[in-house]
Amino acid sequence: MRDLDAHETYHPDKNRLHEDLRNLADAPLALAEVYPGPYGVVGFGEGWWPAELAREWIPAALVQEGTQFVLQGGYDLGEAMGAGLFAEAGGARVVRIGFGDGADVEIPPHPLAAYRYLQYLLHATGQHAEAEKVRQAVAREKEHLVPEVPTEQNPAKLTAWNLVERTPVWVVSDRYPELARAAQQVFARVAKSLSISPPPAGLEFFITALEARHEQGDPLVAVVLGDDERTRLAVEILGTRVDTIVELPPPQAEGLIAETMAYWYRLAWVSYYLALMYGQDPGDQEVLSRLRDAT
Repeated sequence: MRDLDAHETYHPDKNRLHEDLRNLADAPLALAEVYPGPYGVVGFGEGWWPAELAREWIPAALVQEGTQFVLQGGYDLGEAMGAGLFAEAGGARVVRIGFGDGADVEIPPHPLAAYRYLQYLLHATGQHAEAEKVRQAVAREKEHLVPEVPTEQNPAKLTAWNLVERTPVWVVSDRYPELARAAQQVFARVAKSLSISPPPAGLEFFITALEARHEQGDPLVAVVLGDDERTRLAVEILGTRVDTIVELPPPQAEGLIAETMAYWYRLAWVSYYLALMYGQDPGDQEVLSRLRDAT
């Protein structure tokens, strides 16, 4: 198995995704004016999760006055283009963010685009203080996740080792909006690997879905994010149904959105290191460009 502290391990990273991960909190963002409210937001493709996070301060999906944000993240088969028609008919201003036809604000396709969509939405709705909390949380995470931090001191490398030749089952506190699905997405795209995001009735799923196979030695690992009554019960249930349980410590973050995004950023690094351990390029594959063109 490859050594994550050895330079040659990083040769498969042809797209230099480690630079994008390292610079995410400090990279320049598209400048956002503050648009008039009320606000609505819908998201597609790479923009689906930022739209869900935005429910914390933008409860409406569609509005007919104020500003309607459409996050055009691809793979939508034309739905994004039609999403603003309702808002436009009522007189709302439609702002399309992302890529493709009609985008007012360009955010190129990228495995880390969720952070950029979220930051734009925060600034565009006047949530500058919240945006800075998110940036600071990601910057703090970076300090102990980058490649030069040796494995024994690097939580992302250590977690990646626990996931080798195992399938993660995301056990996420209900406190974090849609983080399990976002984890599944970034893990697939960067680690090039399968993981399991349980349905909303997670406790029932953990008891029933793993019962028939856990004695057959299915290589599963429960990855726990957050501590509440449900995650504690899940850990108790999964103790006899998975190979091991990895509980990720909470990030140093102020506020729910910042904490959620910091967890996601840490998992992006975990996914990056796991891809390298498998000898895979953690960056995007050409087939995704063709898929975007087709949809």
